Amino acid sequence: MTADETSDAPVRYYEDLGCWVVWGREATQSALQDPRLSSETLEAANLSYLPADMHEECSHLIETMRRWFVLLDGNNHTTARRAIQPMFSPRRIRRLEETIEVIVAEELDAFGDADAFDVVPHLADTISARTIALLLGLPGGDPLTLHRWAKALTDFLGTSYRRDCAVNAQAALQEMGEYIKSAPDEDGDSIWTLASGGEWDRLATSSMVMFGGLETTVGLIGFALWHMLGNGLTAEIAASQTGDEAKAVVERALEMYAPLGHVARLASEDTELGGQTIPEGDLVLISLTGRDLFDEPQLPQVPSQHVGGDRFDHVAFGFGMHYCVGAPLARATVADLLTQFARRFPNASVKEVSWRKNRTFRGFDHLLLDMGEQHP
Repeated sequence: MTADETSDAPVRYYEDLGCWVVWGREATQSALQDPRLSSETLEAANLSYLPADMHEECSHLIETMRRWFVLLDGNNHTTARRAIQPMFSPRRIRRLEETIEVIVAEELDAFGDADAFDVVPHLADTISARTIALLLGLPGGDPLTLHRWAKALTDFLGTSYRRDCAVNAQAALQEMGEYIKSAPDEDGDSIWTLASGGEWDRLATSSMVMFGGLETTVGLIGFALWHMLGNGLTAEIAASQTGDEAKAVVERALEMYAPLGHVARLASEDTELGGQTIPEGDLVLISLTGRDLFDEPQLPQVPSQHVGGDRFDHVAFGFGMHYCVGAPLARATVADLLTQFARRFPNASVKEVSWRKNRTFRGFDHLLLDMGEQHP
């Protein structure tokens, strides 16, 4: 892997990968707002690697993902996003907070009774599945099934050249579509009803939001718990009357361990950025971690709470018109989880951590805890 080593500017070209990497808050914000860097990257970042004979076989997958509004520019993006924006408003999240608290409490009860205390499958997966289903007006569903769908899409986005990943991702999208369309909608506020466009467009929006909410919330839950326990913040968070301490840990986790590692862009014309000229047609990976994607090792131990300072102006949720629509839900869910967990399990500690290998959708495969003495 070769990069431009002569410059400290956070815009580098990796010759072996054939793409640029942009990192650092200012450069990232500039890149995410630059209209010359297009979000319509499915062809360049994924489909160009998929064997040509698979394009027809996986046409449902391709046509659905072409309509994901995170992969659209301009009015097409704005129209699709605006239609569902009210579902994710802070006001609506506040109305759902009591129900979210009940979901978290129920899952913590089940976690406390489990034989093995693995946060990812036994807590993060279940809470993320139930809360995203609640917000989208969908049935609770089976968390294992929802995350099986999400994993199939993650595998395809990470390894688009593999035929089996494309086939599995298409099957997952088709199953997701049937699940979403069959949901009862007595109040007319499910995502299927609110999404704009025809049936295919609504399927695209619904599946994209469900997938994104599942993957990033699981990552954030793991990182936030890891950070809280590793820095001995449990008692402080448990004693808080305002919840501000838990919210601060959520922001700290987002700053240091963004669940989504990067987003892709395609230069629609020659573009000057960070002192570098990005030629038309080049692929650009914009880091949401604050660091160069390929200079960042996985951390064997949780860093100190005070390492690196506290920056809550991070770009973990993106920036500008593509800012994550589900950010209010993720923040509220994880802050409540930290508070309830700290009060329920004051003596918990991290026993073992197993990192995901995926550089894009980041998190743990396993986060095993030693629970110590539990409070009823």
